[in-house]
Amino acid sequence: MRNGWIMGLYSNGLTRAVGVCFAFALFGVVQTLAQSAPGPAVSGPNGKFSVEGGEYDNEGSFLAKGSYSLPLGHAFGLQMDGALGRIDDELMGGGGVHLFTRKPEKYLFGFYGSYHTWDGIDIWRAATEFEVYLDRFSLTGLAGIEGIEFPTTDGGLQVLHQDDEHFFGYFDAAYYLTDNLKISAGYRYISEAHLGAASVEYLIRSSSIPISLFAQGHFGEEEFNRITGGVKIYFGADQSKSLMSRHRTEDPQNYTPVFPDLATASQSTPAPPE
Repeated sequence: MRNGWIMGLYSNGLTRAVGVCFAFALFGVVQTLAQSAPGPAVSGPNGKFSVEGGEYDNEGSFLAKGSYSLPLGHAFGLQMDGALGRIDDELMGGGGVHLFTRKPEKYLFGFYGSYHTWDGIDIWRAATEFEVYLDRFSLTGLAGIEGIEFPTTDGGLQVLHQDDEHFFGYFDAAYYLTDNLKISAGYRYISEAHLGAASVEYLIRSSSIPISLFAQGHFGEEEFNRITGGVKIYFGADQSKSLMSRHRTEDPQNYTPVFPDLATASQSTPAPPE
């Protein structure tokens, strides 16, 4: 037992140490890219707000998400995300921060951190993100370390899950059929599970306020499937921008973890008598 505890402590410490070294190395890469990028990383202060609902791991869900982005000088951008909703009648909330540099006609590269909680279970992430722009194609990725922290008890039952830290990754390939219609397909590696992903978004140009309709899904084993759809409103100084221009000159994605079954398949036993 003692040896297992020592090995677990060593493993967690090694993971964090590798993560810190990796972060310093990537910071040097970001600085180099920022010096060579004419920018601007963000065209101007802007935001977006969305509401979505549907089936989330075979349970009903409703989620509201918002983001606010602003330029930091010329070469860097900052985005702050928030999310609040209900999944399987339990409250889910949290947020994230992006710090990035971008050359609007070529790429985005930066750091991402987030914290979300659902039903007493906390998920934090520390990652790098990138976007590559190739005419009407966009390649998007997010990769790093994800930590899951479980409560010790749930409804009087002892939770057997142990806190865990592991690698996670997202990758999407998108194509703009028109300047205002995007389709994408992708891959997710989360909690040692492999998921496919697909999405579509259409910006309605007839409205005085930029409004888009979207649908998205994650597909793996049956209990991990997720299909949601909703409405998104964009805010910014230039309301006439196309969907493709907004995605490449304003705001990165607002990421949320895949709750609940993927990270939280519950295995509980009665709590020991006091």
